[in-house]
Amino acid sequence: MDRFVIVGAGLSGLSLAKFLNGVLIEKGRVGGFFLSDEYPVRGVRGSRLVEEFMGASVVRGAAFETSEDGVYVLSEEGSKFVKGFVIGANGFREKTAIELGIFGFRPSGIFPLYSAWELVNRGYGIGERVVIYGLNHYSLSLASKLRASVTFLRGSGSLVHEEGEAMDMGFDVMDAKIKWAEGRARLECLRTDKGELRADSLILAELSPWNPLNLKYRVGNSAMIFEDPSKIVEGAKILSESLLSGGKCVDVISDVPCFPERVSSEVGRVIVGVREGTKLRIGGREIVAEEPYPVVELPGGDRVRLEVVGCTE
Repeated sequence: MDRFVIVGAGLSGLSLAKFLNGVLIEKGRVGGFFLSDEYPVRGVRGSRLVEEFMGASVVRGAAFETSEDGVYVLSEEGSKFVKGFVIGANGFREKTAIELGIFGFRPSGIFPLYSAWELVNRGYGIGERVVIYGLNHYSLSLASKLRASVTFLRGSGSLVHEEGEAMDMGFDVMDAKIKWAEGRARLECLRTDKGELRADSLILAELSPWNPLNLKYRVGNSAMIFEDPSKIVEGAKILSESLLSGGKCVDVISDVPCFPERVSSEVGRVIVGVREGTKLRIGGREIVAEEPYPVVELPGGDRVRLEVVGCTE
């Protein structure tokens, strides 16, 4: 097999490059979100893992097109072709205001999560009354760096953090949906289905996997939203073993996020995006998730069905 080329040098790309001895394509900061992430998940800080996996070869530039043999990259020196087996590690994208059903004015003060993250880590303030739409590891890590009044709107919620963590840090948590944003030059008010919120900043933190190059093989948040950095590394290891081991492919048909959705029978395990205590049925066998993002062993066969059947809580 040709060398492996990984598009994106965040934690998933860095760890996969190490496992596969691959080359990275990156236009921004190597390390991505987790480079500056000091908020722990089960005692592990993403920044420490990034340090551990630094050192892979990096081609600087933006990947803009792929072919069967590699990827085209635009850099300061112009465009060039990087030959190899291409895997996407682009990370997540934030759902837009329209996707979230937020209408009204479009004043300043409305930020996608990563834009707010970059500003805060460069020492800028983003507001005094901040509303964050989506409670998850990424938004909680951001909130821990703010010197402002913060209100979380739960959104789809977190698999690894309890709401009590946010409240213990002095943040409010609400189960509400934003319907309308108001403000002329700057955001002033958010109308929700539970009433009005005064705010001068709104951070959009409901996340989706991102695959801008439409790649068949992806890792990390490009494939499934992972809140736990150690599970991002574990997912990269599973994919690397699957690509290197050969064997027939097993397709996982699932009604919940899982990674990878196709895995070598020689590896035979996937990570499932559910919380602790979730009851799963895998090919007729039932198990209970003992941790968030459990690693599940697959039974034999070309196709395995995985489904949620309940919760112990």
